[in-house]
Amino acid sequence: MNKKNKRKNKNNDPPPKKTKIVLPEIHENRLVFSFCGFDFDPDLITKKLDLEPSLTERKGEKYFFGYPEQIEKIHYCNYWKLEWKNKSGDSIDDMIDKFFKEIIIPRKSLIKEIGINCNIITLFIGQDYYAEGGISMYSFTREQVKILAELNAEIATEIYYDY
Repeated sequence: MNKKNKRKNKNNDPPPKKTKIVLPEIHENRLVFSFCGFDFDPDLITKKLDLEPSLTERKGEKYFFGYPEQIEKIHYCNYWKLEWKNKSGDSIDDMIDKFFKEIIIPRKSLIKEIGINCNIITLFIGQDYYAEGGISMYSFTREQVKILAELNAEIATEIYYDY
C-alpha cells in the first residue's frame, strides 16, 4: 500500500471493526386511491368525498424532485391521493376488504361522478418486505373487480422484496 492510501492513525488505534448491516423486519402494505388529470381544484374532491387526502397537487405548481439535487419541476396535472399504510404484517386481503367497505363502496356514486372528469382513477397496491418470509398473495373478489370496472379505475401493483 502506498503512502497516499494509508490512513493516518496518530494514536495507533486498531482499525474499526466491520459491522453487519441488519435491516429491520418490515412488512408494509399500502393502498393508494387517486384521481389524476382533472380541470378543477383538488379541494372539491376532498369536500365531495368527505375524506382528507394524503396528497394533492395542482397543475402548474412548482415542486422539487430528487435527493440531494432537488431539481425544480412543475406539476403537469391536478392530482388527489388517499393513502393507507399498514406496517403490522396484517393480510393485504383484509386491508383491501376494509378499504372497499369504508372508502369505496359508501362513496361509489360520488367517485363515479368525479371520475367522469378525470383522465385516470387508480387503485394502487404496494407491498414492501425487508425480511425473510416471502410476499403474501392477494386477490380481489368478483364484486370488487366489478366495482372497479364500474368506476373505470385502473389497478396498479408494486412488490418489493429484499432479504
